Amino acid sequence: MSRISIIIPIYNVEKYLPRCLDSVLNQTFKDWQAILVDDGSTDKSGKIADKYARHDKRFVVVHKENSGVSDTRNYGVKKARSEYLMFLDADDVLHPQTIEIAYKFATENNADIVSFKYDKKLYDAVAHGADSHEMLEKRCSITYKNIKYKTTDKLINYATERNHSFGRFKIRHCYPVVHLYKYDLVKNIKFNRDIKISEDFPFWTSVLLCNPKAVVLDLPLYFYIPNNTSALKSADSKKVFDNVAKAIMTAYKDVVAGNQNTNWIKVWQKEFLWPFIIICMRAASGVADTGYVKKTLIKMEKLGVFESPQTMRARKYKRRIEKIISQIS
Repeated sequence: MSRISIIIPIYNVEKYLPRCLDSVLNQTFKDWQAILVDDGSTDKSGKIADKYARHDKRFVVVHKENSGVSDTRNYGVKKARSEYLMFLDADDVLHPQTIEIAYKFATENNADIVSFKYDKKLYDAVAHGADSHEMLEKRCSITYKNIKYKTTDKLINYATERNHSFGRFKIRHCYPVVHLYKYDLVKNIKFNRDIKISEDFPFWTSVLLCNPKAVVLDLPLYFYIPNNTSALKSADSKKVFDNVAKAIMTAYKDVVAGNQNTNWIKVWQKEFLWPFIIICMRAASGVADTGYVKKTLIKMEKLGVFESPQTMRARKYKRRIEKIISQIS
């Protein structure tokens, strides 16, 4: 049994997959198993995965019918048999020391989760046309020593979805990929297969609700590469609105049912709930079916989703929501 399982969902990423899998092979930590779950790819992705598995037994390939990234990640977790696991998207790249560093801090601190950062400077540069290959070579050549870190049992205080919320040890966004998890922490936390976009929000909320013992690293160990064919980038406004609304309601129900700590809830509402509500409303502005938008917002209002806007920006969006709801059909 390997010490770490890496869950890699694969769907039509033949252009990026070799780069991703090479970054796994290049890890300085060698005791891993990569579970490649081919979600019914129609390009050469499945064959590429099989090729890597033939050359290295640490790659395990599963081919299945297409069911979306949530179900695919869940499938990978079921196959995992290690003490720790992590998620890696097939169009992204790991720094060569990612697993070595994460595992070291996990075991030395008996942590349930080790959180690190994605390289935002690289992401922004590539999004504006920079050469990703050249930038990745430079970033991957860096060797990290004397690493500073924080330990906490209040991970919610270090996490945020707010783009303008800065801090050396701040975990930006609820990406499932920028963490090493103890298997026992996440084995029963499922990605909702009915949510195709922002499925990470309910998952991350469930992780935070566990109040895990955490180590937070101020290191960009994950390279999140812009991909215009991703589910979010390629979806129309109605699909984004519908899925983000579902994600919000799912996460909100989990919080109401799973936590009576009012201070925790206030932090979660400010740092995660309202940023997602704002994403949802931006998508709503592009939806032609205004009746559908109003009906969905009314459903969310009845649930109590819009009760606690804590910032000026959130209060502005609440007024906008109230205006839409009050309009006569």
